[in-house]
Amino acid sequence: MKRHRVRFAIFATALVMSSPVALAAGKIFENKELKYRIELPDTCRHNEGPGTLEAVCAPSLDARASADIAAAGALLMEIDAEAVPADAKPYGLAEFRDELPDAVCGESDASKVKLSDVTDSKAGGLTTLRATIACPAIGFLGLPERTAEARYVIAPGMRYRLMARVPAGDVAKAKPAMDAFFASFKPQ
Repeated sequence: MKRHRVRFAIFATALVMSSPVALAAGKIFENKELKYRIELPDTCRHNEGPGTLEAVCAPSLDARASADIAAAGALLMEIDAEAVPADAKPYGLAEFRDELPDAVCGESDASKVKLSDVTDSKAGGLTTLRATIACPAIGFLGLPERTAEARYVIAPGMRYRLMARVPAGDVAKAKPAMDAFFASFKPQ
């Protein structure tokens, strides 16, 4: 019986060590003016600007690698928030689809970008638009194909654009951090 416990302990340790990267500890960002709260991994570089916040991370979530990685080839998680006047033109799926190729991929030719799983949902005064985006490689910049998820949340008087993008080959490694990023967003 004791031998089986030792084997199980060795197996469990190997399983944990071979599993995808555990999520890093998070840093909470709260913006009272733009009425949101979100958590980003501590192991990422954080850049804040007027209405924007981004985390530039190595897909492995290694702090040293995140310090030096270029945003274009990193796991990039970004939120852009803006106040929307009451008389603003409604924003829906058509506008969302039109904006994504340039906003997420930096691609002006929308035919090169593949959108999938485009949906909208409504819950308690919030409209959430979602999509999965396949960004093409950009040869002259040395960028591989990238995969992204975008969620735009429209609240009374506010619009939040959340995006997480990573080189296509690193999606499995980065997916837990991307999911945690989206789940942590709370409009206030």
